[in-house]
Amino acid sequence: MSDIALYDADCILCRKTKQAVSTFDWLRSINWVSLQEYEEQDHSIQFNRKQLREEMHLVTKKGKVLKGFYAVRRIMIKCPLLSLFGVLGYIPFAPLIGVPLYRFIAARRYLFLGIECKDGKCSL
Repeated sequence: MSDIALYDADCILCRKTKQAVSTFDWLRSINWVSLQEYEEQDHSIQFNRKQLREEMHLVTKKGKVLKGFYAVRRIMIKCPLLSLFGVLGYIPFAPLIGVPLYRFIAARRYLFLGIECKDGKCSL
């Protein structure tokens, strides 16, 4: 069983992010599941609908839920070419920089990804 990364299938930015990260996941250790599909199924872990759309959520093999920066650093650890960046995220005090940096990038993701959300489904 692999970790489950939840993404918004209605959001073009989320789909592009999934596609980009998947190219680095050579070991196929991350199972990408759309929020819409996840919400329709009966799971032992339930999420607040609004929070799911505000930041990345990752459910580990052991059932632990990671959000935002913590989800991203675990995803990076699992991708061979990104693993060095993931390791840096685990050094002491890294979250002091990583959490605000994640929020900064998430709030400006349109600029970083160079994609425009034309239908408004990508808003936080």
